[in-house]
Amino acid sequence: MKVIKKSGKQEEFSVKKLLNSIRAANEGTDEPLKPTLIEAEFQQIIKGKELITTQQIDIIIYGLLYSKELFKTLDKYITYEK
Repeated sequence: MKVIKKSGKQEEFSVKKLLNSIRAANEGTDEPLKPTLIEAEFQQIIKGKELITTQQIDIIIYGLLYSKELFKTLDKYITYEK
């Protein structure tokens, strides 16, 4: 799957990069993070897509973090490298 970056450039999707940004946002919070669960749910949502934008990825991750009540992590993810 290809990701369309904010600049318009396309690159291969990297689940490793995504999970690293989620872990970085979770760092320093007291919230329990289960990256494999978030990855599995994310993969289910994007299943079959050939293209996705970084904005779409962010919206999906916002929803997943919110549904897991990882509010501190969500707050840091929103401001992480933005």
